[in-house]
Amino acid sequence: MNSHDALSQVESSSSPEAGKLTCVMCKWQPKLAEALLSRARVHFVLDQYDIDHSNPDPRMLARAASVHTVSSYTALEELATVAADLRLSDPTIESVVSYTEYSQLGATYISSMLGLISEPIRHIAARDKRLMKHFVSSAGVPTAPFRSVPDPSNLIEVRAIAAEINFPAVLKPAAGSGTEHTSKVHDVEELCEAAERFQSAPGLDSRKLILEEFIEGDEFHVDAAWDGESASFFLVSQYYVPRLATISDDAPGDPGVVDGSRVLSREDHTALYEELMTMNKAVNGALKIDRAVTHMEVFRTRDGKWVFSEIATRIGGAWIPQLLSQAIGQDIWAVAADSLLNGRIVVEPRPSAPHLAGVHLRPTKPGTITSLPSEADFAETPGMLDYRVIRAVGDNVQMESASEYCVFAVIGADTAEQLEDRVLTANRRLRVETASAPAVD
Repeated sequence: MNSHDALSQVESSSSPEAGKLTCVMCKWQPKLAEALLSRARVHFVLDQYDIDHSNPDPRMLARAASVHTVSSYTALEELATVAADLRLSDPTIESVVSYTEYSQLGATYISSMLGLISEPIRHIAARDKRLMKHFVSSAGVPTAPFRSVPDPSNLIEVRAIAAEINFPAVLKPAAGSGTEHTSKVHDVEELCEAAERFQSAPGLDSRKLILEEFIEGDEFHVDAAWDGESASFFLVSQYYVPRLATISDDAPGDPGVVDGSRVLSREDHTALYEELMTMNKAVNGALKIDRAVTHMEVFRTRDGKWVFSEIATRIGGAWIPQLLSQAIGQDIWAVAADSLLNGRIVVEPRPSAPHLAGVHLRPTKPGTITSLPSEADFAETPGMLDYRVIRAVGDNVQMESASEYCVFAVIGADTAEQLEDRVLTANRRLRVETASAPAVD
């Protein structure tokens, strides 16, 4: 019996429990799963990647109302039959929770089939960056000028689109995640080269692209949990350098280039918080985001203007869940579960330290990982609050994407100056070493 068959044999209770809300959870995340199971009746929809790589806990699955598996979240017919089964078997389902970027469209489809959302196109726009920017800019929120690139293999069309955009520009998947397969291009020839490279990019179902003008300035992320106009928590953090800069030609090997972000306190940045709260609410309205956890990214230009970049209706990735947990003083997955299920809760942040930062520690050059920081290394690093090692010795790191993660760490300090010193110290001390493969004659 393979793992797919084994999951189908999990015994679960389908009888409603008095007083409990009912939800669907898309994909596997153990902390979120446990938080939801302790608060609600949960139907799980897992894909083959979950089964093969995420090791879903059979004991937790046995507590579920039901467990369904699909080959992937792009398999429309499989999702349709799961949604039909859910609708016929349990009329009490009230929400669909999607943990990852790549399950967002499937979760929207299931929600629509269950009659839980109106205007599905607005929810699709939380994934497709072309629709997202169209609706957001139409609501009066500043965004970078952009054009859709429907067929990157048609270089005549690509050149025509390039004539409508100022360079430098950024070319990326319309429904991508993070900075995967994203290129900064400085002229038409670089754009055409990037479009041609994209044709062979693995792991993408759609070849639709978006080309947008590059925004010079500081990059921020805004993390919140919403119930209509109310936010149970709302935190603003600033990236040390814009995400694309971490994979620029100058970044690798420079211990002074920090890949991470620091939390900005509301007390020290009152006006900034008010401005971004107003922007976030406008974006939510444009995309019909009501009860959701969101991760929004924005730029502040050199002349102090805010420009919307993108928003995801999920908890931010990379080091951000760990950073949010330390900033709130509670496990972010439990807070997210409460917010998504119960709506108007209020979270009083109790940060682990007055000043907090999350960093990604990566090697200085691509290759095979030969060593990683030890537990003793983390323990001896000043201000270390939490860490997570993603990779193992022997793994290959290509360093072609800012989302190719190795080690996360969250650092705290009593003052802003002390935090900056500790972040730089961690960036220098906690090394991920790699060795290049020997040349083959």
